[in-house]
Amino acid sequence: VHASSLPVGPYLGYSHTGQLVNITYMISLKDLNEHKNFDDLGGVIAPMGLKIDHTSVDYKPGHPGLQEPHYHITEWFITPAQEKAEMK
Repeated sequence: VHASSLPVGPYLGYSHTGQLVNITYMISLKDLNEHKNFDDLGGVIAPMGLKIDHTSVDYKPGHPGLQEPHYHITEWFITPAQEKAEMK
């Protein structure tokens, strides 16, 4: 992650075998409630030539790195079955 894009991201996610499997963005409830726009989040993906298989949106009450409540928006490059098998 580049310091200039914190805390939104993108955060690159890898499997246990070192394969890039997802990109995650962390969007705070505060930013959503203030109707903040997040233009071109997918701009990171296009140059990599990756195809998004599916997207997950998960609520997080806060954790180190982003203490306030937020959502993780994850763009997956593998199928849900692969996600289940690879991310154990």
